[in-house]
Amino acid sequence: TTIEGVATTIPAAEAILSHSDFAEATHSTKWVEETLDLSDLVVGTGEVTDEDGAAKVLRTVTTEVGGRRFDVKLWLDEASLGGGGVAAPKTGKSKKRSGGGGVSQAASGSVAVPMQGTIVKVQVAVGDTVEVGAPLLVLEAMKMENQVNSTVAGTVKEVRVSEGDAVSANDVVIIIE
Repeated sequence: TTIEGVATTIPAAEAILSHSDFAEATHSTKWVEETLDLSDLVVGTGEVTDEDGAAKVLRTVTTEVGGRRFDVKLWLDEASLGGGGVAAPKTGKSKKRSGGGGVSQAASGSVAVPMQGTIVKVQVAVGDTVEVGAPLLVLEAMKMENQVNSTVAGTVKEVRVSEGDAVSANDVVIIIE
């Protein structure tokens, strides 16, 4: 097996499988820590090339998916980086999510739940005045209760859910003006 670009446990697996203790079934659950010597394993040079032999460089790039930021490691063409620069130019400012228990809330005051779940408790009603950080509802997802808070101050114009309702990720549940 040949895998480039990432370290694998293949050399360790080969050492374990080829050891006489393993073949004779005389190993135990602590055998690797107590008996096996893996110090001379060759893990790889860390140099990665594409099928044409061009060198690749490991870079970390920040991306945004569904309003959440993730750092992703990529192997990129060394030549395309122009001397080690950034892999891809940024195109404008990225959106910054506000706090509030992971709630998605546009400037218009539309409050959307961050994940699929069940509404356990609605803590506001139409006409209520809310401040930034005020609790709006409790969403149960994956056997955990998540409080959804307001990220804007205003008056509750619409409540689209009731206790016990099932919701999907990004469903708009409350409108605040």
